[in-house]
Amino acid sequence: MMSGRHIQRSVTLVLLSLILFSCRDEEGEEALLPIAQKALTDTASMYYIDADSYPQDISGLPIGVLDCSVNGFEVVERLLTLDRFDNITGKPEPDGIIDFGGENIQFLSDRANGPYGGYIAKDNLDFLKEQVLSNTIFLMSDDFFNLAGDEYRSGFKEPVKMIIVSSPVADLRVLPDINNFLEQSGTGVKAIGVVEAGIQEAVSDVDEDGNLCVGVLFAPDGVSSIEYESMIRKSVGNTGGKIQVLNQEAVGLDAAIKGDTAYVDTTAVVARDSYAGPVAGVSYNNIDMSLFDRYGFDTQGNALLYVRNGDISGVQLNSVENYARFHLVSMIERHRRSGSRVPISSIILADGSYAQIRDILEEVMDELYNYRRGGIYLYRSGISPDFRFIDPAECAAVEAYKILRNDRNLALRGDLTRLESFITMPSASLPEDAINPDGTMKDDYRYGRQCGSEELTTKVVPFSPRYVTPEIMNYIERNNSEVYSLIRNYLY
Repeated sequence: MMSGRHIQRSVTLVLLSLILFSCRDEEGEEALLPIAQKALTDTASMYYIDADSYPQDISGLPIGVLDCSVNGFEVVERLLTLDRFDNITGKPEPDGIIDFGGENIQFLSDRANGPYGGYIAKDNLDFLKEQVLSNTIFLMSDDFFNLAGDEYRSGFKEPVKMIIVSSPVADLRVLPDINNFLEQSGTGVKAIGVVEAGIQEAVSDVDEDGNLCVGVLFAPDGVSSIEYESMIRKSVGNTGGKIQVLNQEAVGLDAAIKGDTAYVDTTAVVARDSYAGPVAGVSYNNIDMSLFDRYGFDTQGNALLYVRNGDISGVQLNSVENYARFHLVSMIERHRRSGSRVPISSIILADGSYAQIRDILEEVMDELYNYRRGGIYLYRSGISPDFRFIDPAECAAVEAYKILRNDRNLALRGDLTRLESFITMPSASLPEDAINPDGTMKDDYRYGRQCGSEELTTKVVPFSPRYVTPEIMNYIERNNSEVYSLIRNYLY
């Protein structure tokens, strides 16, 4: 006999099939996307999930993390290391025990279909939504392809109990559709966005007069500065005070952290033609030579490159630290020149890799707080004494813990944490002219695909060295040690 929960869910699914193109309620909430409709109602679709068969007790299931790159491992690392709560009482007090100890985690790097910002640039939001929903469905399913060349899904995995959306673009553009789908599925699975979690933490600093000044250090080719500002202002609401958002597009910073030689070349000794980073000038994201003393650039070795005659106007950044210094000083100086009397209370590190250089950023911020010219502290009045950098990945981990504990869905196991990692690869059935020599999809093909087809253009397979470069593996080992310790036995 069907339980009351199953009966209710079945009725809901029938109703959904009848209102495919209509709104859900009088408030004008959007209907499920077609792929979500298929997942819940079309048994012949490859996206179909038997929601009635989803485990009723989801507490023992893994936590899912979704990104379009390996940056999502930063979120996994936070899940593996977070100690912000007393595991017995749930109070926000560290107890020396990892908060998510005993939890299992699944990570999906949708690398074949990323970067997601390309779909926005090509005005193809519909396909982006479909792809992210497809990845959501994968995390909720129980099978996968063992190899990119396989025709059938022969691998078995558990479905997840929560999905953390790490990609900023997916968070902003698709998270509402994910939540709509999850709500209608009746499975009890919930989703949170990393960027959204970071913003919620930042807006908690609104002062007693309703004022707030928050900075956002973000990566190019993703969420725009306008979108970040809109998200922050919407989250703050009408406070009656002044709300200021300082956006800094950190050109080259993520690339420098990952060792892209177009931005950092440790073998170079003089300025080079192949350099793609900031240069001296007066436009936004140019190196302002009048601020040279405030940047505090590292000039040792080849961290800062010059033209052959030593002309300082031809300077090029050539270290991660110098990129960090340039972008942070640029943001704080812009705040000073704005004349705002609202001190900056926090800066959101909106790219997963930025938290890796937090010590550098904190050092620079301390230098600026104590910087004096003519006996005057030039920046001190514009920086809150309680200033902090916000790591959205950590905020998401905190939010995930709160939700799971409130819903009584923490595993509460004494077992060691297991991590299953997956990555998307182009399907072997794609035409040759759609594939680059390195095996990735060409941008025109990737971003030009149309939604509505069930042609499998990418496949989800286990994360392994056969599908990623040694540079990526070294990056994970260097920056996400706990992640690497869990996956290395499966890699080699």
